[in-house]
Amino acid sequence: MKVKPRIVSVGVNPMNSAGFPKTVSIEEAFRTLEVLSKRYPPQPKTVHVARLQPGRVLAEDIVAAEDIPAERKSIVDGFAIIVNKPGTKRRIVGSSTAETPYNAQLQQGECVRITNGGVVPDGADTVVPFEDVLLYGEMDSIEVITKLDKGENIRDRGSEANVGDILLRDGDRLDSISIGLIYKLGISQVEIYKKPRVSVISIGNESSHQRMNGNFNRSQLLALFKIQGFKSIDAGECAHKLVEIEKKLNTAAKFSCVIVATGGYEQILNLAEKLNLTVAFNKISSNPGKFAFAHGSIKNKPVFLCVLPQKPASAWIGANLFVSPFLRAMEGRTVTNGMRWKSKLAESIPKSCETRFVRVQSEFINGKLISSPASSDIFTRANSILEIPKNIAYSAKDTVNVLLVESP
Repeated sequence: MKVKPRIVSVGVNPMNSAGFPKTVSIEEAFRTLEVLSKRYPPQPKTVHVARLQPGRVLAEDIVAAEDIPAERKSIVDGFAIIVNKPGTKRRIVGSSTAETPYNAQLQQGECVRITNGGVVPDGADTVVPFEDVLLYGEMDSIEVITKLDKGENIRDRGSEANVGDILLRDGDRLDSISIGLIYKLGISQVEIYKKPRVSVISIGNESSHQRMNGNFNRSQLLALFKIQGFKSIDAGECAHKLVEIEKKLNTAAKFSCVIVATGGYEQILNLAEKLNLTVAFNKISSNPGKFAFAHGSIKNKPVFLCVLPQKPASAWIGANLFVSPFLRAMEGRTVTNGMRWKSKLAESIPKSCETRFVRVQSEFINGKLISSPASSDIFTRANSILEIPKNIAYSAKDTVNVLLVESP
């Protein structure tokens, strides 16, 4: 099922690049992006269950067509019995499995051999495990040697779900168990959301330093979005020339709704006016904070344009904080800043007069998550982000919340 991108009216104050919005707070930036995400609703498609992959997002509710389980089931290998006092002997009159149930009514003094998952026959009210019985004769009778309560080791009909219950919801991210459940329910086709496409452009001049930063930036962001499960497209690089940047944007808009540019901050904001794009905000009150976001259409194609700094560490932070949550919303998931974990700091961090986002390396040591601030070196490894509010200092061993990134 194809659904065209829908532009809806939401509560974002329109403002073109001729009248840039003022600098916004972190909280306001997140709220604005959440509202803007509604302009780019997720696109569903129908797929065969054989093509389902973990990580895809459901675009429909999966409802139980019958009670689960549909019959009473044994949860152990043993014998189905009518419970009474220990020491009573019972004659084995048959067997019961999930595929071949025992279809007669069980009588007093009888028992049925049953497998784990086997259907409990009518009349039986308890299942006794193999290890709790003595076998007699040619294994034609048993004696129960332990006390059992009525109903033990039986999973009742509808104990997991009743007909009409929602088993999986629209927006759920599929894992191995949920995919197995869909197979078990006998469903042949399901609705999932398409993965959003994101194009990445690096903009810079001819200096070797800026070219290196641009290539590094583009490569790391393409890899980041791919690891997070999105379709990333390399839109190449160009110089700080409006005509070249406009060509890149026009081409990128043909292939993806989200366009990420690193560098070219002033040039792209000037182009926004020419292309009639609305600038949501052009700076955030944090360090780094030179992030700009615009939305509208290019050549009748709906686009969401993200401008990140040329500095690789800042671009990586901006991509994880703002672009990835937006892409997750376009995939049918909740707009969120990602997964935050409590961690112990390995070293102290001095206070500053502004809110900062710092790259940190977090790892489990002796069962505890420990985080160490990374240097500004673009090649320093980092896997999480720490937000440090203004005028707040942290000491070594303080507990903080870190945002783990590069996860789907």
